[in-house]
Amino acid sequence: MKEIKSRDNQKIREAARLKDNKYRQREKLFLIEGRTLFAEAVQRGQELLRVFVDTDRVEQYLDEYRKSRNAEWIKVDSGLIKYICDTQTPQGIVAVARIPQWDFEPWLQKSGLLIYLDGLADPGNLGTILRTAWAFGVSGVMLGPGCVDPFNPKVVRSSMGAVFSVPIVFEVSAEALAQSKETGYRLMASSLNTDISISEVDFTGAVVIIIGNEARGISSKVLKLCDSSFKIPIFTPVDSLNAAVACGIILYEARKHRGT
Repeated sequence: MKEIKSRDNQKIREAARLKDNKYRQREKLFLIEGRTLFAEAVQRGQELLRVFVDTDRVEQYLDEYRKSRNAEWIKVDSGLIKYICDTQTPQGIVAVARIPQWDFEPWLQKSGLLIYLDGLADPGNLGTILRTAWAFGVSGVMLGPGCVDPFNPKVVRSSMGAVFSVPIVFEVSAEALAQSKETGYRLMASSLNTDISISEVDFTGAVVIIIGNEARGISSKVLKLCDSSFKIPIFTPVDSLNAAVACGIILYEARKHRGT
């Protein structure tokens, strides 16, 4: 295991830059921080390029080292770990991984349950939605233009490993979304502007559940494509639910209908 001591080292600088969205998109790489996420990534077969481990904590990670010898392992001091990481109190390990690339077309040939997020902006919401999608066996998640990057460090952490397992397709336009209707998918919008309750909705078959931006909801362009809309009844003065909470309720209801 080699050791790097300088912040000016190219591998250190390149890893630290992955906290920036533009650099992640350009390099198709992202950061995995902390022992739990790292172990999940290894278990799920995530492609790792290199792993930085705190020199003083190498012995704690020998088991992980043995399981991921294909990656380049590098010892660094705690200051460099903190420089690379997005978290304030790193756990002594951070990996550079390749962003999985998923193809949109094969999804359209299956009768699955998909999610389309229209302009979702909050990293915590997206991470929780990905985690929930994983838990309920969603076939894939489509991100419309303007959505937060799913490989943002905050999203990766809040997804608790879901980004390694749930297929995600970026920048799916309204026009691309419309293609799903041509292959038999029904587009179903979660909206406050309807009298139809979620309990009245048939979620069986090929379905795309659409969830909008936290503040603006679903755009008119996407809403026009939808075959139907529904709402979650709320019995208090609260006017709406958090997007991630709403998604959890919807997916629970959908899975009851689908019998799985």
